[in-house]
Amino acid sequence: MKLAELPEVQNLPVREKLALVDELWLALTQELESLEVSDDEKTLLDERWEAFLKDPDSALSIDQFRRKFNERRA
Repeated sequence: MKLAELPEVQNLPVREKLALVDELWLALTQELESLEVSDDEKTLLDERWEAFLKDPDSALSIDQFRRKFNERRA
């Protein structure tokens, strides 16, 4: 689902959108405990961890991550 599919939400004032986000987040946190990590996700995480252990310098610092993140958002 995308915001574009919900014009009634898209047209809300900022404060009402924030209130909705807060309400959604609270509803989500109650369900997170039951969220299962799939075997494919576990495998991917294991592979990434193994790659990091082989070459820790391949990881980004928080500053490098933020820079790359912001570049992609621009």
